Amino acid sequence: MAPVVLAALASVSMGLWVVFNKIAAGYVNQLLGAILLSVTAVAIGGTVFLLRGPPAARLVTSPKGIIFVALAGAAAFSMDFLGLTAYSRGLPITVGGPVIIGGSIAVATLLGFSLGEPATITKVIAIVLIVVGAALLARVA
Repeated sequence: MAPVVLAALASVSMGLWVVFNKIAAGYVNQLLGAILLSVTAVAIGGTVFLLRGPPAARLVTSPKGIIFVALAGAAAFSMDFLGLTAYSRGLPITVGGPVIIGGSIAVATLLGFSLGEPATITKVIAIVLIVVGAALLARVA
């Protein structure tokens, strides 16, 4: 499967994460919710790992990879906890979703530039539009 297709599917997953977080926020303690999200991810990941079998399940690790995966896990927990907390305090999904997703696009793109990816004028304009859009939505809240 093409990488851009995988990225598009990941964006659908993130959009669903926003919606499900908003709905769950009123029914669960935010810390417990973030923990349950992590446990669910571990259970699903473990199942996929076991179903793929030995060739795909071969572990290739390096200390650098483990550090960055752990940092990504810390970021995922923070995203879950802070998202649930924001929604439990009444943030509308029509504001929270775009701010969370738009902000994550801006952060990822800017960090991509700092990692040596080319910064084109089109990319810079797109980031400015995303930040402006997220700021406008945040003012509505």
